[in-house]
Formats: sequence, structure tokens, C-alpha cells
Amino acid sequence: METILIVEDDRTYARTTANWLVRNGMDARYVLSADAAKEFLGNNGVGLVLSDFRLGDCNGVELLEWMRAHGYRMPFLVMTGYGDIPGAVEAVKKGADNYLPKPVQTEEVLGVICGLLGDGMKRTAEENFYVCKSPPAVRLQEMVRLVAPADSLSVLIRGASGTGKEWVARQIHAFSKRSSAPFVAVDCGALPRELAASELFGHKKGTFTGAVEDRNGVFAAANHGTLFLDEIGNLNLETQVLLLRALQEKRYRPLGGAEEVRTDIRLLAATNEDLELAISGGRFREDLFHRLNEFPLHVPLLKDCREDIIPLAGFFLPHANKELGKGIKGFDRDVREAFMSYPWPGNIRELKNVVNRACVLAQGDRIVLKDISLPVYVPPSDDYRLDMERTELEAIVKALETTGNDRKAAARLLGISRSTLYLKLKRYGLI
Repeated sequence: METILIVEDDRTYARTTANWLVRNGMDARYVLSADAAKEFLGNNGVGLVLSDFRLGDCNGVELLEWMRAHGYRMPFLVMTGYGDIPGAVEAVKKGADNYLPKPVQTEEVLGVICGLLGDGMKRTAEENFYVCKSPPAVRLQEMVRLVAPADSLSVLIRGASGTGKEWVARQIHAFSKRSSAPFVAVDCGALPRELAASELFGHKKGTFTGAVEDRNGVFAAANHGTLFLDEIGNLNLETQVLLLRALQEKRYRPLGGAEEVRTDIRLLAATNEDLELAISGGRFREDLFHRLNEFPLHVPLLKDCREDIIPLAGFFLPHANKELGKGIKGFDRDVREAFMSYPWPGNIRELKNVVNRACVLAQGDRIVLKDISLPVYVPPSDDYRLDMERTELEAIVKALETTGNDRKAAARLLGISRSTLYLKLKRYGLI
């Protein structure tokens, strides 16, 4: 059931309105200030916001503008007294779904709320982004908001596996002028070498064996929108040349095609590799690197953002409940303590997976310690890091020997993703 958040600085009216909604079969919570609303939105799933126009610390329009700036797209209704109707009308012009004259406890208002909640179910959970609290993540969010409207800049998002690089890319898209156009994400690590150019630019029928019909690539799918190339360091050199030209000329030629196609995309790229090292090793083009790196962003490790661990777990919980049909309300104290003491080598992705698994296992309405089953963590040793003192091949072989040929564990020791390790194994003839 979607939660309705009531934002009202009059405690009595807030409680009365919440109770009225509950009596009508809805899940309603209330807060008494805009700051409390921001905190609630960051930690809980919300389907609709019902806000008073006049709040003690700001007004409903300012809260609405903050929500839209931070990617919250759920329906927003303004409650208003008679004298505030002009202000409420202005709120509608700025994106509120409607305004409701007080008192709101009427059958007509129930119909409006039910209708908006039904529409809201169609909006994806990914449209709502967690609001960070830790200093490194807050700085990243500030940079995201600055670069998002700068449509001409390419952004290179760097960070370890699982830190949420695609999440950052989706925020840039959501806050940009292209937010109503497609966002297309491609994992370059999963592209077969011989098909990478075709996947990006498309091909004409008969260009190669298996090309039985014309096919558009992701450049065409993302036209007028945003194209996100994850693990871009895995693209082969031939495809890198084609990508650089497409970005510089704003046009490309499908494989086997005679005519060039104009393209209007914003490119976002991400990697967990040392591209400078790849350049020195001849595996990545320096000119493409500089074209992609117009605005670099670094995504911090989750262990360096400890203030965000518990709120992020709370952010993932409603989505897990919805997917699994559960009604888990929160985490026991010892679970929260375990979360805070664990180093999260898999970063945000690992935290999300742990929350989802715990929701499956939980028997009550709260997640307890036996539900989370955190693994014993062995920190990666510098002996296994890929650096200038050890060749890739030597490091990979030693990591595989140490882990008993467990590729997942070996990738963790090497500090690279499994897809990257797979490509390196193929490169060195180890598979």
C-alpha cells in the first residue's frame, strides 16, 4: 500500500487528517515541517505528498521545488485556506497536481487522492532518489545537480564496483533537460568484441553472418536522450575510434550502411578501472579519454559514507516489500549495529541485496540478526591489486590460485568486476 505523507505544521489538523485517511483504508503518516518531510522522503517509500501551503519553515511551493530538484516525482497536493488560494494556484503552475481547500476531509478529495495514487503506481521507483547525508555523498550530489543542466558536457563517472555509478547517471538524466527523453544504459563489459560496434551504431542486413535484417543500435534508441556506457574501458580499440568520431561529429554510420545518421545524445560513461593505466598500456585511446572526461565525478565507497548506511537500508526496504509482497517495518537494533560495523566490500549493491534477501527470510514484521547473514569479510591485500609492480597475468593467476579458481572471489581480490575479469581471462587465453 502506498504511503501518503501529510506535511502540516498544525499537529492537531495533521493527526486528524491522517486518521481520516486511515479510516478510509489508506496508509497515512504526518510530519510537522518541511525539513522533517525531506528526512522522511529520504528514508521511506512515499506514494503521494499532501502538504499545507503555509508551513512554519517554508511554504509548500518551496518543498515541491526541493522535491523535484532531488528527483522525487510522486503526486503532490497542496492544502490551502481560502486566503492562500492564489499561492496554491501558483503551486499548480509549478508542478503540483492539484490544490485542496480546507477542510480536506471530503468524498471528493478521497476520489482525487485515489486517482493520483493509481497514476503514481505507474511511475517507477527509480524516479525517486535517495537523499544523501554523509559529506562525500552530499558533495557528489551537489556536483550532479551542477552538471545535469550542462547538456554539452560529457561526464565520466568513476568508482568501485557496486557504488552506484548507474544510479548517479540516472540522476544526471532525471535532473537534465532531457529527462522526458530515453535513458539507455549499456554494459560494455557484456558486449562481445565482434558485435560491440553493431550494438552501438546498428547494422544493415547482410553486413555479417547473422545480420538477417536491418537493426538500430543504442545510439538510435537514445536519440534526444541520454546514453550511459558502463565499464567503458572494456570497449575494443576499433570501437573506441568509431565512438570518438560519433561524439565529435554528432553523426555515425551503421555497419554496412552508405549514409551517415545524425545523432543528438548526451553521453555519460563509467568505469571502475584505471583508464590512465589502460592508456599507458595501449588499451584505451587518450583522445577518447579526454573527450569523455570533460566533467569527472568520483563515487565514494559505502564504507566512507557511514551516515548513509542505515538510511539507505531503509530506502531499499519499501521497494523490497513491494516486490516481495511483504510488510516489513524496519530493522532491529542489533541489525543496525551489524550494518554499521560491516565494511560493505560490495558497496551499495551488496547492501541492497542483503536487504532483499532479509525480506525473503524475515518471519515477523521486523528484520532480525539471523535474517541478514552477512559474510565473513577478508579484506583485499595489496599483493593482489593490479599495479605497475605486477603484470596483470601474474596477478590474475595468483588470485585464481588463492581462491581455488573462484572467479567471483578472485575479482574481489583484484578489485575489478566479474565482467572485467572474464574479459581479461579471455585476453590471456585462460578460458
